[in-house]
Amino acid sequence: MTFFERELRKIVQPIYPDAVFVGRACYVRLSEMNRAKLQFVTCGMADRYEAIQMTILNRNDGQVDALRLRFADLWGKGQTDNPYIRRSGPYAWTDNGQTDWYAYRPTAADYETLTNAVSSYLEVFQEQTAAQQWQQTM
Repeated sequence: MTFFERELRKIVQPIYPDAVFVGRACYVRLSEMNRAKLQFVTCGMADRYEAIQMTILNRNDGQVDALRLRFADLWGKGQTDNPYIRRSGPYAWTDNGQTDWYAYRPTAADYETLTNAVSSYLEVFQEQTAAQQWQQTM
């Protein structure tokens, strides 16, 4: 299992246990027509993955929407164990073919925050059942 798959599983599986993982991406079925693709992305610097890109795909219309969640926006700068880097914005990086978190390592609370943000965004594109729609009108 690659770094990207392992980390995406921590983020996505608590809310979408039937997600499909392919390479560096994760796919989630939101409705009959809508799927979501999630992947780690760089933000201008090669091999420095600072965000999760979420793309909503419609089977007929193609890309519907996209949102980039930057780790620093959700988690801020965190304390590190490295004496040369006391505080660091969170990102994963690839060096010599190996990918891992650089300096700052996300905590369980960080993963929960990211999972909640992902869930909030993806819920916008999920079809609601008749029972869910009825409850919202009450």
